[in-house]
Amino acid sequence: MPPLEAVATDGDAHAPPLLPEPVPQALVGFCVVHADQLPLERRASITSVFRNIPRPSRLMQHLAAVDLLSEASAARLVELIAAEPVIAGKLLSAVNSPLYGLQTPVASVAQAVTFLGLTQVRTICLRYALMQSFAQEAPERQAMLDRVWQSSALACEMAQVMTHTLSIRDPGAVGSAVLLSFLGRLAVTATTPTRLLTATDQPDHLGRTRAEQDLLGVGSCEVGRLLMRDWDLPEPIIASACDAADWLAQPAVSSDPGRAETLALTYLCARLGERLASGALPSLQSLDLLSEDSADFFHLRQSLSPSRLTRWAAALRAPALSARLGRLQSASFRGY
Repeated sequence: MPPLEAVATDGDAHAPPLLPEPVPQALVGFCVVHADQLPLERRASITSVFRNIPRPSRLMQHLAAVDLLSEASAARLVELIAAEPVIAGKLLSAVNSPLYGLQTPVASVAQAVTFLGLTQVRTICLRYALMQSFAQEAPERQAMLDRVWQSSALACEMAQVMTHTLSIRDPGAVGSAVLLSFLGRLAVTATTPTRLLTATDQPDHLGRTRAEQDLLGVGSCEVGRLLMRDWDLPEPIIASACDAADWLAQPAVSSDPGRAETLALTYLCARLGERLASGALPSLQSLDLLSEDSADFFHLRQSLSPSRLTRWAAALRAPALSARLGRLQSASFRGY
């Protein structure tokens, strides 16, 4: 296990982690298989399986890469979204939905940015840009995809609030990473024969990843890595979305404490979004990160200091976030 400094910053730098616990039996001997560990031919074979998924518009690349700290880039983002009528229309529908409770209707992309901020607008548009690649006519498969979309929507909402509450650096990057971390699962759900999908329909992330590796050779997150490379997304964006998955089997290693923290938060939001969508977690109010005994969170708990886990848990249990997630769960995620 890497030193605590890999994930601790500010006042946490010298805070002790939780008392060491034995690795859960379910994790003993388990490792995340990375796409780059596979022979080149095997990687090409996996990529070819998912190549029939329609390539997203170039807007998605801009949404994933745009620098939200630049006013010029903000203006460019508004221009790019406005040039995509379908995405712009879905954005306005989402912004004017009951989820946000705006008193005055929003009539333009620029107004949406003013009311919600660049980070939220980018995440919403990025989701709709991806949706264009995963539309399904078969009701059964669409229902499966809907569950993944709901997981991602809830996870992104958590990331949006958490990055603001905890003053996480580069909140836009975290939101994009959380959403793109679901890409591989969407691809697997959209293309794998339904009789085989049953084997990967596990209640926990560890069980699902193990089943996916048995079926495909890699987990869905690594499928997402290969698909994003095939779509020519920049490698740093791919790494931000996919490296967080390593928290399942080992603490994320980074010489940059800020990046290690965002990887941990990306992983946490993604897993909690899945649990809320499946009903395994009734609400965030019942979550206690310090005593959470799932193998999915073992390395996260053991590597982050108790003070940090306490702050994160308090932010997750904030009534405003719970209310927001409740409205999101009761609404159609496609229109928020």
